[in-house]
Amino acid sequence: MPLGFTHYPNSTCTNIVFTMTSPVSSGLYRPGPLTTTLLGLSRHTPLGRGQMRKLMAKGVRALNPGNPLDVSLYGGIARLHHTGNNSEVKALLSPRRFAREEYAFCASHMPREDGIFLDIGGNAGIFSLYVATLMASGSLIVAEPQPAMFDRLTRNFALNPGYAARLSLHLKATAVGGTKPGTLTLSVPASAGQASARIVDGAPTIDVPVTPMLDLLNNAGASKLDLLKIDVEGFEDSILFPFFETAPDTLRPKAIVMECCHAGRWERDCEGLLTGHGYTIVHKDRTNMMLIKDT
Repeated sequence: MPLGFTHYPNSTCTNIVFTMTSPVSSGLYRPGPLTTTLLGLSRHTPLGRGQMRKLMAKGVRALNPGNPLDVSLYGGIARLHHTGNNSEVKALLSPRRFAREEYAFCASHMPREDGIFLDIGGNAGIFSLYVATLMASGSLIVAEPQPAMFDRLTRNFALNPGYAARLSLHLKATAVGGTKPGTLTLSVPASAGQASARIVDGAPTIDVPVTPMLDLLNNAGASKLDLLKIDVEGFEDSILFPFFETAPDTLRPKAIVMECCHAGRWERDCEGLLTGHGYTIVHKDRTNMMLIKDT
């Protein structure tokens, strides 16, 4: 059965309802023997690092010009593109090394039963697919405003219908921010994972729906938030400040994974906001920081 797309007239985003009972066929983009060999070497040997990984990537692209690949990922299947999106390339070639510290943090803080996870800036769904493996029940909410990336996100969950069978999935084609629903202009550079509401000179733009973070949680029926992942290329302050100014304490996330490498784009200090609300930074590097709510 196909995916069902339910459009809500009074909503700023599209809700994806999974009605399929069997996996989407992955035969169309199944890797050939040479590609399988290259991916095996990259994924399971030291050759999947540094310059050698770049050579492996060139080989994969040469063997599969213009086509994504259906590959195993986190015990399931994902359709990954080998160009134009750094997250997909890393997950394709080196899934065991991708976001290792962030994944370890999630594994420590995501409840297995009745947990609620919110992914703001879902990209192709790779991070959310991993978190879904940690959950036996609960709600998984993902927001991704860029239409092409949202298509990849929904396709990757469609390839893994087992997640929809045990979790309440809320996949939203929307940006997040502010206190009222509306529209937002998004800058869309050539790199698919770099779209941002902070306008980039020379990059094309599109208008997308925008939904407040509090509305996302309320619309999903959330009574708490166990884990938040937020990666929106420097727009984090326009999401977090309105949320903390309006949300009840019960909906404030217990653990956060947040990109911080674009902190120079923030108009208000997200780190100060969170530490001021009782969060402790347990890890910070040049890309991300991870925080937990003091109890």
